[in-house]
Amino acid sequence: MRIALIYNRGQRTALGERCQKILEGYSNLEILQFNMEEIQKISGRFDLYFRIDDGDYTQDLPSHLKPSCWWIADTHLPKCYKKIKSKVKKYDFIFCAQKEGAERLFRETHKRTYWVPWAADEVPSDFQFPCEEEKKWDICFIGTPGKYSLRKVVLEILRINYHNIYFGKAPYTELRNYYSKARIVVNYPINNDINARIFEAMSSGSLVITYRIKDNGFEELFKEGKHLIVFDDIFIEMREKVDYYLSNPEERNRIAKEGFEYVRSKHTYRHRLKEIFKLMGYNLENSEN
Repeated sequence: MRIALIYNRGQRTALGERCQKILEGYSNLEILQFNMEEIQKISGRFDLYFRIDDGDYTQDLPSHLKPSCWWIADTHLPKCYKKIKSKVKKYDFIFCAQKEGAERLFRETHKRTYWVPWAADEVPSDFQFPCEEEKKWDICFIGTPGKYSLRKVVLEILRINYHNIYFGKAPYTELRNYYSKARIVVNYPINNDINARIFEAMSSGSLVITYRIKDNGFEELFKEGKHLIVFDDIFIEMREKVDYYLSNPEERNRIAKEGFEYVRSKHTYRHRLKEIFKLMGYNLENSEN
């Protein structure tokens, strides 16, 4: 099976690079990567044209390239959603990382859309759940503060009240190295999104404490108090829960370990790609790895 994998390299989430690495491991798949500019010149010689959202909506897939699919990430961002909505009808299969986005696209375009959430990279076979002695920081946050988000306020509250912290950026290949050294990873979603940070931090052995994500499939994916911890108030409750779990390492590690095993066994990008291909009628399990 010859697949044209379409995304622009070097984007922040590196979803395209992650998927390409996995798909190239299947011996009966031939993967060639194109950016959106290059794909305009392809006449058509692939069994599948697989576009992965990279935040660039300036160009679209030529309509004669079939069959095609698109895994979309940013339906929760209003400007991105408007551009995405104008393009989805050209594709044979649409997959959305946000359940609310999938449902909204279906309502407004009548295009059948599947919910396929974010995930984490596979946990290396030699990676062990980190012990308390390996922890370097009390709190870690990797990412951006968000342009019009209360996330800026959340991060400032944490900076003022906690000193053993790490806030910054990291390449996707180093995320596990950072998260695994943190006792707690605090998450604040943008527009109620279930982001990759939740899965990535859980797969690194850190306790995730996140602002409550209402609906959007959150309760279908996670059990509060079992896989992660949720707060509703950023001024008092967030600090109370951070303080509690910093002071109770056994309980913190119990939940973190549960989340670690859960993501490792059910929510990696390999799991997501198997689901996507199954929905399109192709079983990756039959491909030699």
